[in-house]
Amino acid sequence: MNILFQYLKGDKIIWLIIFMISMISVLAVYSSTGALAFKYQGGNTEYFLFKHLILMGVGILVMYFTHLLDYRLFAKYSNILLYVSVPLLAYTIFQSPAAEVNSAARWIALPFGLSFQPSDLGKLSIMIYLARVLTEKQEVVKDFRQGFVPVISVVLLVCGFIAPANLSTALLVFVCCIIMMFVAGISLQHIGGFMLIGLLGLTLLMFTAKRATTWRHRIADYTERWTDPEYRANYQTEQANIAIATGNLIGKGPGKSTQRNVLPHPYSDFVYAIIIEEYGLIGGIIVLGLYLILLFRVAVIVTVSKTFGALLAAGLASMLVVQALVNMGVTVGILPVTGLPLPMLSMGGTSMLFTGVMLGIILSVSRNAYENLRETNLNSTPEAVLVS
Repeated sequence: MNILFQYLKGDKIIWLIIFMISMISVLAVYSSTGALAFKYQGGNTEYFLFKHLILMGVGILVMYFTHLLDYRLFAKYSNILLYVSVPLLAYTIFQSPAAEVNSAARWIALPFGLSFQPSDLGKLSIMIYLARVLTEKQEVVKDFRQGFVPVISVVLLVCGFIAPANLSTALLVFVCCIIMMFVAGISLQHIGGFMLIGLLGLTLLMFTAKRATTWRHRIADYTERWTDPEYRANYQTEQANIAIATGNLIGKGPGKSTQRNVLPHPYSDFVYAIIIEEYGLIGGIIVLGLYLILLFRVAVIVTVSKTFGALLAAGLASMLVVQALVNMGVTVGILPVTGLPLPMLSMGGTSMLFTGVMLGIILSVSRNAYENLRETNLNSTPEAVLVS
């Protein structure tokens, strides 16, 4: 382990968390894709395992090479990333109806049967852009015209293009942008106005978007869950509840899930239910704890980083952890159904790739912060907390 850590820079605890979640992901995806393999691969249960291992390997390689870069390079290319992601997001809205799945066109088809989800690029590009702009405007960050308008205009543009096909991702980006604005010191009055604009936009989408009916049904189902004594959960929630209930404290054991055969998307949106079914409440708490420890480690890094690095790490970490918490909340029934996967754990190509980039940038920020502390020979508590 010490030999391995010689080649891994930055916060070692974050690296350890990544390796632990990756191992859990391999076990969970292999177990949950059995029915899928029998249906589409003639019983070749290893097909999706090998596919997942390849995608995970690519994600880890991208993470490794990204963490060796100086994170400040991303500030220079933030505009380019936006210039690429916004047209791609717009294209997904206006492409042929044949590309739609459940009235949503979230993917762009690529050669060799591959696909690309532009919203993942949009999430990354807006976080980098926001961190750069908020850093540059620190002196006028509380000014409405100079500090707030340049930020809100781009955020609303990106969220506006994501929302029609992927409302849950747009809301995730919106919330994480609010977190970054708060950390950067933007006026709470301005943030409140921003939230009001977002609420108005959400209300408009609820009556105009192609998926509006689906969204309204999900919200109605969620409200009935708490108000109707005779409420019966929808199929997805019901099957997830069965998986969680039968998991008990220690679970049924690896590979012994029964709900994986009936639960929709047990390898992506509802993989957390399979984890609890097979590893019990203990397994579910361990997974939750890993994401919370990741957030804590990034909070430590933020306190010893320069402004751009601190905002960038805070934004990316909030993106990953909030998404994880939403996914878990949906699985256990305290949030309405969404299509957000569990970062680093669910099966998925584009998600795995961009999650690797995000974690690589966070590790790059921690590497730079640690090197700066070493150069200045500071033996204070922050340096002791950052594991070498």
